[in-house]
Order: sequence, then C-alpha cells, then structure tokens
Amino acid sequence: MKKSILALIVICVYCTSVLNAQDTTRINVLGKNVVTVVEGGDLRTNVKIGNNAIDIKDAGRGDTVRVRVGHKALVIAEGNHGSDIKLNNLDEKEYESWTGRPTRFKGHWAAVEMGINSFANVDYKAFTPNFMDLNQNKSFEVGINVLRYSIGLQKVKRNIGLVTGLGLTYNDYRFSNAYTIENDNGLVKPVVLDKNGLTKSKLSTTYLTVPLMLEFQIPVDGHDKRLYFSGGVIGGLKVGSHTKVKMDGHKSKSRDDFNINPFRYGATARVGYKGINLFGTYYFSTFFKDARGPEMFPFTIGIGLMNW
Repeated sequence: MKKSILALIVICVYCTSVLNAQDTTRINVLGKNVVTVVEGGDLRTNVKIGNNAIDIKDAGRGDTVRVRVGHKALVIAEGNHGSDIKLNNLDEKEYESWTGRPTRFKGHWAAVEMGINSFANVDYKAFTPNFMDLNQNKSFEVGINVLRYSIGLQKVKRNIGLVTGLGLTYNDYRFSNAYTIENDNGLVKPVVLDKNGLTKSKLSTTYLTVPLMLEFQIPVDGHDKRLYFSGGVIGGLKVGSHTKVKMDGHKSKSRDDFNINPFRYGATARVGYKGINLFGTYYFSTFFKDARGPEMFPFTIGIGLMNW
C-alpha cells in the first residue's frame, strides 16, 4: 500500500509542474499548459484555463471585485448592507478595455426564422390540373438554426466577414384546392378530395440547411449595436417529406419522397439590426426532380428572430 502511494506521488510530481516567472504562474500537465495565472500591476489577475480566459479586477479599496468571462462581467460590491452582485453584458469598448484587444467578428444566423412559402416560374407541362396552387396565407417556413461559425476578414476592425452554420428548415405548402399528391410509378399525380368535408390538405418538407454568406456590418449607437447586410449561397439536404389531409374531423398522413429533389441550392439575402432581420431565399433547383413533376422554383420571404 505504501509503495502504491509513493508511486502515485512520483507520477504526480513528474506529470505536473508549476513554473513561476515574476508574476506569471503556469501549471503544466504532461508537458501541456493547463492553467496560466498572470498578476498585473493594475490590480488585475488573468486566469487562462485551456482556451478560456477569466479576468479579475480589484477596485483597490477591497470593496469591489469585477470578474470577466467572455463578454459578461460579474460585479461584486461590498456595502454596509451586504454584497451587491450584478451580471453585465460588455459592449465593444468595455471588452477591449478589459482584454486590450477588439472583439472578433460575429456574424448573424438567426436562431429562429419564419417566412411565407411560394413557387416561381411554374410550368405544369404535361401535368394537369394546377394541383400545386398554394394558399399563401397558410404556407409557412420555420427554421431552427443551431450552429453558427463566423470568420472575420479584417485584422483590426470587425465589420466584414463570412458566416456559415447549420439549421433545420420546415416548409409547409398548403394546397388552395381540394387536392393532395401521390407518387405514381415515379411521377407526381394529384389525388382529388371531397371539398365538402375537407378542412386541410398540405405537403411538408424538412431540410438540413447550410449557408455561406458575406456579411457587412455598420456600427451604430456607440458601436455596440450593428446594422448588417449579408448575402450568399444556401443549400439543403432533404431529410423528410409527407402529406397531411384533415377531412370530416379525421387526419391522415402519408410519408414518401414524392419525387421532391433531395438537394436544393439557391441564393439568400438578409438585412437586420440587433436581434431581428428580414430575409429572402430563392432556390435555383426545381422543387421536383426533372420531368417527375411540374417545374417550379421555391422561394421564401420572412423574418429572423433572436440572432446570436
């Protein structure tokens, strides 16, 4: 047992070293720097754990301590009636004052997007009647964008950059007439419904969506809030599609590919301010596979909320 404890101590001493150089302390594990503590002459202490930095400032009177983590600052003030704790968001100037460097470019790819779907340049050719006519007021798109990556293109300023990410896009196409569709031997065919008992008939698709946009930002209101314009290409991979019919109080759902293009690509543009933007997307790929259905090109106009 004693030999095991002694061996453990030897291993810990070998793997972990603490190096002191003036006011800097570094903790290394297996030859890699894990924690770095820098004590500055301005009553500031910087603690870096991996790629994450934490700054601690003492007001000098021993009654106020400020702690920065990322773009947030925790202020702890000691008063006659106890401690007052506040969590503040740092604007661009405050962040630069804390760190001595400007913030990185941060693009916009709204967390939630909602829009209205439609089709352009519709040509039914040999497919009749016009069974894909839509009720525009009830044909919606909902996008949930879960990942965003920003790449700044300027060394000093942060006004221009590239934005990409990943989202999940749901499109509902509500039919205006008493039709649904089916896949009949590789062709899209209409199915006539009884309009007297019909409440709802729609086609729904789900795509994984990836954009690549160039974004320009104009600082306003003290350089913290920004007006931005972005545009570029957007692509999608279909992960699901189904029709849904509600008739006489009963619902029926049919899942199929319906000869819908599994990939789509197009152009998108956005203009926004703070947590809201307006966007438009037009797809250059046809909605249905070539010669498997009417020729039509989907587009969406909508609004983005909760930019992050």
